[in-house]
Amino acid sequence: MAANQKYDLSANATISQCGKVQSALRKRIENNQDIVVTGDRVEQADLAMLQVLISAQKTAEQENKGFSVTADAAGTLAALFQNYGIQLPQSA
Repeated sequence: MAANQKYDLSANATISQCGKVQSALRKRIENNQDIVVTGDRVEQADLAMLQVLISAQKTAEQENKGFSVTADAAGTLAALFQNYGIQLPQSA
């Protein structure tokens, strides 16, 4: 099992990409100890993608694995989390 695995969100992090992202994160959680999702390239994002990321975080926590999301503080993804009053998921 790998120590950690990075996953880069694409520029379009919307509902149309949720199935692909959810599947990729599920595999990474299954096969890795720590997962880091990077959102620096995100130009479009929606609530559906936030739900996928939060769900992945909860799954990782249940399996005692690390999960975090990084994003440019002035970027689209960080702004969306902030607009909904949600903190970016971070490993404990």
